[in-house]
Amino acid sequence: MKQFWFIGVSTGQSMIMRLFPVWAKMLGLSDTCMHGVDLPPGVTGKEVRQAVEKLLEDPDALGALVTTHKLAVWEEAVDLFVEVDEHASRLGEISCISKKKDGRLIGHAKDPITSAKAMGLILKKDHWKNHPQAKALVLGCGGAGTAIIEQLTSGMEGSIPKEITGLESNSERLEKVKNDLKESKNLILEQSDLSGKAAAEIMDRLPPQSLIVNATGMGKDLPGSPIPAGTEFSKQGIVWELNYRGSLEFYNQARKQESKRKLSVHDGWDYFLLGWSSVMEEVFHFELTESLMSHMKETANPLRNL
Repeated sequence: MKQFWFIGVSTGQSMIMRLFPVWAKMLGLSDTCMHGVDLPPGVTGKEVRQAVEKLLEDPDALGALVTTHKLAVWEEAVDLFVEVDEHASRLGEISCISKKKDGRLIGHAKDPITSAKAMGLILKKDHWKNHPQAKALVLGCGGAGTAIIEQLTSGMEGSIPKEITGLESNSERLEKVKNDLKESKNLILEQSDLSGKAAAEIMDRLPPQSLIVNATGMGKDLPGSPIPAGTEFSKQGIVWELNYRGSLEFYNQARKQESKRKLSVHDGWDYFLLGWSSVMEEVFHFELTESLMSHMKETANPLRNL
């Protein structure tokens, strides 16, 4: 049996374990099963490298999606890859591992592509142009958070937020992001802590129609929320929780204020589907057309509430 690996934290709890067999049948991949590799947050580089080495050495392992450890895969195992794409090189992360016909590894960073597609589903066209005072706050500057910040800063003046703030608790990661995005427009990058005080202070000043994103992993990989209890969201704000499962404290905080503050609240379901399908495109070497993506989403949605 061929294997499609999932390198994460609590892979057995992921919807993909139920969804992949459905997608595999639809795509003619019934000879392939999911294989979860659980590594806790903050795991040593040695363990991350060993996981990639096992993937490389196993002829039945076709490739992998990497979640929490995508920065560590780059830092600890990039020499095991014969090729990496431009996004991986620029961001210093690997979230997708595919193989050449001879079994050698190719590294990809899919967050920039996934975040752009997902953001297009959340923000209306010309949102920033129609709301020129609106700002954006991205909590967490890991792979997904950095990709979202890049997307927010990449437009022309007038088509991006008036101000984009990224908060990150890991000082080394923060310095790297500052260096990588030093040419970005309207961007402020600051240190945060687990109390969420810095985030709460910024949220208190956000104008209406601002975007607030939780890209910290808190509420799934880690317990809790990146903002203190009682923190108010900006009126008519767009709230984007990148998690779709877990304790979802941040998401639930927003839902409780949804009516009173006239919020637009989104979880990470579409991000999840877009992320997995784009990785499968690389691992199984097929073209992910709009019609195929639409069909994959249709087959996934009934499983969401099971």
